[in-house]
Amino acid sequence: MTSQVRFAWVLPLAMVLGAACSAGQDKTSIIGFKGDSGTVTLPDGNVVQQDGAPLEDSGSPTQDSTVVGTDGGTPPSDSGWTTSPPTDSGVADTSPAVTWSLQITPANTTVTLPGGATSATLAFYASLVPSTGFQPPQDVTSSTSFTIDDTSIGTFSGTTLTYVKPGATTVRAKQGTYGASTSFTVVGPQVIVASGAPSGSASSFGGGGGGAAPTIVYPNDGTIVPPNMNVFEFQFLPGAGNTLFQLQFKGSNVDLTVYFPCNPIGSTGGCGYAPDATVWKYLAEGGRGQTPVTYTLSGVNGSTPGAVGASAAQHISFGLEDIVGGVYYWNAGAGSTMRYEFGVSGASAETWMNAPKAGAAICVGCHELSRRGHRVALGQDLPSPAVYKTWDVATRTVVFQGSTGANFYTFSPDETQMVTSDGATLTLRSASTGAQVAQIGQQGTQPNWSADGQHIVYAKHNGTCFGLTCGATGISDGTIQRLDWSGSIWASGPALVTYGGGYNNYYPTFSPDNSFVIFNRSPNNQNSYDAYDAEVWTVPTAGGTPVKLARASTGGDSWPKPTVEVQRYRNGGSLVWVTFSSRRRYGLRLNQNPPADPTKPTDLTAQIWMTAIDPAKAAAGVDGSWPAFWLPFQDLGSGNHIAQWVKKVERLGCLNNANCARGEQCVSGVCVGSIQ
Repeated sequence: MTSQVRFAWVLPLAMVLGAACSAGQDKTSIIGFKGDSGTVTLPDGNVVQQDGAPLEDSGSPTQDSTVVGTDGGTPPSDSGWTTSPPTDSGVADTSPAVTWSLQITPANTTVTLPGGATSATLAFYASLVPSTGFQPPQDVTSSTSFTIDDTSIGTFSGTTLTYVKPGATTVRAKQGTYGASTSFTVVGPQVIVASGAPSGSASSFGGGGGGAAPTIVYPNDGTIVPPNMNVFEFQFLPGAGNTLFQLQFKGSNVDLTVYFPCNPIGSTGGCGYAPDATVWKYLAEGGRGQTPVTYTLSGVNGSTPGAVGASAAQHISFGLEDIVGGVYYWNAGAGSTMRYEFGVSGASAETWMNAPKAGAAICVGCHELSRRGHRVALGQDLPSPAVYKTWDVATRTVVFQGSTGANFYTFSPDETQMVTSDGATLTLRSASTGAQVAQIGQQGTQPNWSADGQHIVYAKHNGTCFGLTCGATGISDGTIQRLDWSGSIWASGPALVTYGGGYNNYYPTFSPDNSFVIFNRSPNNQNSYDAYDAEVWTVPTAGGTPVKLARASTGGDSWPKPTVEVQRYRNGGSLVWVTFSSRRRYGLRLNQNPPADPTKPTDLTAQIWMTAIDPAKAAAGVDGSWPAFWLPFQDLGSGNHIAQWVKKVERLGCLNNANCARGEQCVSGVCVGSIQ
């Protein structure tokens, strides 16, 4: 596990615990418990639903999908839908009945007809979305018909809308017995003067070129972000004398100019600009799923404007689909497990579990969530084969406590089984009781179960080792090994990445479509616990040539974890979002440098970064990554690690604040906020 703290086994236990992490002081209690039907029974006997409607971020578009068919019918089979999920080890599927609703992407969209253009186009997509969290949405675009109410604004040819003038109307979709509608607005070129800039800012940029130019520091050229990121910052160094700035965005559906003053970033001499909800709407919705948007930053002296200095042009892209669900990660400084839910949590993360609530002495650390998001295995205190507990996520109640220590875990797709590792042995267990079912791998650690339930991948020690000599907290000389389910037993499959050339391979995890494995490599064979040179790589699940994600990974990048679904992207493509902890600079906000001696552990602050990967390229053994970006809900003063994704954040149902944990509030029928 990547951490800012390293441990020596010769230290007294109290010293080790004291160095591990800090924790809060208050204990907390949870009111209510989860019923089998997905409801919560409160102490007064009232029953409320677990999955109350969440709040949306102010800048996040909402979906307007109206179900016409009410029979819960089977969706079309053109996207590989199956009637039941794959099961493992003969465990029957007990998922509730599924109903479906039709959803249009993009939804509630505002796009720009660029200046001088007589028309522009926008592709629409349709999905059947299940009422339960197990099945993925089904792409039914090819069998869906689209229409627009006001044909003077635009007309459809298949799934592509050509729009010719500004105005507001409604786009409708029909697929069999299902139907949906969404608003569609066209605007002309937009000019926005941000707070602090004079109303006549545009006139200050009428001079010729050749002036002192600002330099963009963050983000990197070519970055792609989710369209509902909402919180994002452009960071730059002003040119000599620059006090007023112009940021111009140009794209197929974007024509946006923003004027703003310098918003200083500490004592760096640099500035930051964070788009507000209005600017983000024009930029992200217009750029959603389109070709990259080009942007240029210009600067002048606002008091005595003259020659204009312009930066080199850069590019930013936006995914087609919103990020949904949430991410759980470890805050090393607080010793707590945090979570952030897109569309609900706003600009900050919540404390989901801390040491007092977990019954830990100092901290809770390594964690692993099931893909459905109902269960989590959580280690506490020592980073060796540690005490671990499996929890129900919504209620924060313990399902069972492990009878032996472990540091790494993974759940079967249906949440009935799990695999634990003490650093030396992979043990298959019941996810309800922790009872051992079988030992399925020796000299293995860091397991991960595929979404189809048919494979497990893990890091295997190269050579013979026993118990703690295998390295409970980390691994060196690692090989990426695959296990395959034969229908009756787990059998050893191929080594996807073998040890050799003095490098170490570890922290493997499957892509959500099972087509490739993401893993870490230390080119200098550093131990995985705190490898200063960690890089993110991929290898096809079927076997092939490993490839470094050179565009995304710059070194010191640990614990890669993908989102739980593959998303559609432009031109029939797709992408997978991947997070990892990194000790790189975050523009001017976290301006850190590698140590003078790179062979020694660093004390640089690790933060969660995110990139996108083209799964088709990854499965073919090609670098399909984009430059990474910093996730904005973090504490810059703490090391953050192990960002793991779930499709849906499970929350405790409530009637009022009294039903929630201390520190949380009852919002729209669910408990939201940080526990204390």
